[in-house]
Amino acid sequence: MHSDLKTLSLPSGKIATIRTGKGRDLMRAQRAAGDNPDETAVLFALIAELAEIDGARIVYEDVLEMHLNDVAILQSEVMDANFTQPAAESPAPELSRD
Repeated sequence: MHSDLKTLSLPSGKIATIRTGKGRDLMRAQRAAGDNPDETAVLFALIAELAEIDGARIVYEDVLEMHLNDVAILQSEVMDANFTQPAAESPAPELSRD
């Protein structure tokens, strides 16, 4: 098993395999979410990009139909595996004194 894969049992009894994402995965997730204004749409699409359930690839609509407990676990795992470092803070720009 690759170090960028994590396997876990979901509350429903299904087995999820989640891989570490890349920039292209986020780009595909953003496309899949389209014009959906819901903040979770991209996250759900990212879950679909990065997770397999019982050895099968899934799509955005599959995530929408999953048990809530499974979605919550997958959401947590995808966020923890891919966004563990806080963004570096940039200093505030200096105001012009003109």
